[in-house]
Amino acid sequence: MQDRAFISAAKIYGRIIVSVLAVIGMVSLGAMQGGWLVATADADAHTNDAGQVPTVTGETAPLSGNGPTTVTSQLIPVDPSLTYDLSAEVRSLAAKGDDRKGARTYLGVVAYDKDGKRLSSKSAPNRYVAADDYYLVAARGWAPLSGTVGGEGNDVHSQFQPGTRFVRVIALLNNRDETMKSEIRNIRFTPRLQMGMK
Repeated sequence: MQDRAFISAAKIYGRIIVSVLAVIGMVSLGAMQGGWLVATADADAHTNDAGQVPTVTGETAPLSGNGPTTVTSQLIPVDPSLTYDLSAEVRSLAAKGDDRKGARTYLGVVAYDKDGKRLSSKSAPNRYVAADDYYLVAARGWAPLSGTVGGEGNDVHSQFQPGTRFVRVIALLNNRDETMKSEIRNIRFTPRLQMGMK
């Protein structure tokens, strides 16, 4: 009697486990097809013709660029009424080991409308909220960069452009310098929680 109960319970639990794994597989497949989940072991192998590299939020191996390099993320949906934190760590490496030489870095967001069309404005086509022409010398090592963006307007860099519904995180490494190499890691773009008392 106990053997039958055990076999019956094992069958039920087996079906539950198979069902859960199937759901996880379907969600993962949908996330990968939708561009929300990027699986990459070697980011440098995934550069496209424009030198753009898909980025993964969280602890990632450094993405590197020799000379002027643009690094961008996939399209990320945003709610302009929220405030978002953008951060990363960057370091510069001089070609001849000169620790006093540095590279110019930009880190921010590019805005897109509800149809995925890029927005632009004369005052600031890209919003470099975390680094705007930041000069980083090689001797410093890894430097943290951070900034915030929220609200809509063209008054300051820390606002989304009017009509923004999507963004790409963008980093410009070694701006206008063919001799430098820079690396960027741990790129994060997250909304701030809105908490309240009840």
